[in-house]
Amino acid sequence: VSVVNSLRMKRFCSQSIRVEASRDAILTQMQALAKTLPEYSLVREMPCIGDTLAPRLIAEIGDVRRFHSKRALIAYAGIDAPPYQSGKFCANNRHISKRGNRYLRKTGYEVMQSYVMHKPANDPIFTFIEKKRGEGKSGKLAMVAGLNKFLRVYYGKVTELYRSSSAIE
Repeated sequence: VSVVNSLRMKRFCSQSIRVEASRDAILTQMQALAKTLPEYSLVREMPCIGDTLAPRLIAEIGDVRRFHSKRALIAYAGIDAPPYQSGKFCANNRHISKRGNRYLRKTGYEVMQSYVMHKPANDPIFTFIEKKRGEGKSGKLAMVAGLNKFLRVYYGKVTELYRSSSAIE
């Protein structure tokens, strides 16, 4: 029995190494493609966005110019709270819609984890997350609020980049 388990372990380890090598190759290709985009350097300059998160974020959002507003990008991410009204009743305690891109939500959550882990000084997004935590919000709610702010900042910076580059051309 132990010989069989030993063989299984060796097979599992070799499969794990192959999967990791494949993941690294895909990430390298994603980075090479992302570096050709005008917004890559802008996204990389944002605090807590590294070589791994930048291409994933750009890939999940796609061309930001297809969104008519920052609210549309937030809705695409699925972190908007849809209105809940019936007659004169208007609910105040609402949850995110989750109707958008779940991979963007996951990548965004990882970006927020990076913000919380690195604690960039004088950064408005980290300050906002800390403010929400100070108001008694749970860590997850504060991070979703921070992601909401992050996507608004991202939308503003990238659309400004494309506006200024189209004005030059």
